[in-house]
Amino acid sequence: MSIETVVLSKDQLDMLMPLIVEQQHDCGKEVDLDSTRTFFEGLVGHEATFQIVAVEDGVAVGLAMVDPIPNLQFADNVAYIHDVYVTEALRGSRGIGPLLVASSFVEAMRRGYEFAEGETEPDNSPARKLYARLAAKLGVGFKEVDSMRYLLDLRPAIERAHSEPEYLDRLATPRLLSRLSARP
Repeated sequence: MSIETVVLSKDQLDMLMPLIVEQQHDCGKEVDLDSTRTFFEGLVGHEATFQIVAVEDGVAVGLAMVDPIPNLQFADNVAYIHDVYVTEALRGSRGIGPLLVASSFVEAMRRGYEFAEGETEPDNSPARKLYARLAAKLGVGFKEVDSMRYLLDLRPAIERAHSEPEYLDRLATPRLLSRLSARP
């Protein structure tokens, strides 16, 4: 069984809903499927906002949301990667979280974002280390803005993609990230 990542489309919402229900329950929220589906129908398919879904055998097992945020210090718009979620049964065991985040960076580069920002809880040491390792693996700049926010300069990878057109296709693949997800 292998995991693939895809940019969510409206025809995949039925596949996503069980994962969203699980995520909402994990957050202690009551789930209203109709309003949740309506929410996602309003998001999916926009050029600036996108969602990356990890899929195994036709089942959504992970999700990362990406929205543009203004950040005039670094760029007009920065891809803000948030709400990364992996189904509890697979959490921490197959590198799905790193794959979702890396795929989000790659899709952001494809859409013309030169910077990406991530965020985590201050005490989430594994996530903090993940951003630094992903930046090194993907060949992009990394700056810890504070103990919870990370800014990644995607321009080096975008530049490399100009001279190596297949470069972005190679990034964010399970094979590339296999060593990355190994615990030290």
